[in-house]
Amino acid sequence: MTETDIKDLRVLLVGGRPASIQVLRTAFGLLGLRQVVAVQESARAIDALRGQTFHAIFCDAAAEKFGKLPFPQAARRAPGILNPMTPLFLIYSHVRRRNVEQARDSGVTDVLTHPISAATIARKLILAIAAPRPFIAAPTFFGPDRRGQRTATWNGEDRRKRAARKTRVSLPEARDIALV
Repeated sequence: MTETDIKDLRVLLVGGRPASIQVLRTAFGLLGLRQVVAVQESARAIDALRGQTFHAIFCDAAAEKFGKLPFPQAARRAPGILNPMTPLFLIYSHVRRRNVEQARDSGVTDVLTHPISAATIARKLILAIAAPRPFIAAPTFFGPDRRGQRTATWNGEDRRKRAARKTRVSLPEARDIALV
């Protein structure tokens, strides 16, 4: 997939903050995306996912919950969703490590933070569609494999391999231990 192929993708944009949605719409316009469906309410977004297929979903972190579930989990688990394996990107205005871990654990494909450039969106979108991570279906999780790409094994000498050495450990004498 190349940047020229991006123009034909169908994207769902689920909003929380209007300013965040406007920034994403501008970035999508710069990429030439013509088929962007923007929905403010989570319930309408789930209805859209039940009736149409999308190539990607971009969701603001401030988007309202769908029932008791956050939107990313609902987009993966709600009954009737046409493609629960659609790449789902969560957008934060500021993010902490625990936010990224929670997003990863809820089935999000990737996390983006403001300020977002069109180049970043294009790179992440192309990667998610051209080389999707395998999906894991477990009782408590449904989403892309949370582990990162595995790198090739090291071909060089293992520098951590050390010969076992005998070590003398001194134990305290009984008289040195104070009983309380």
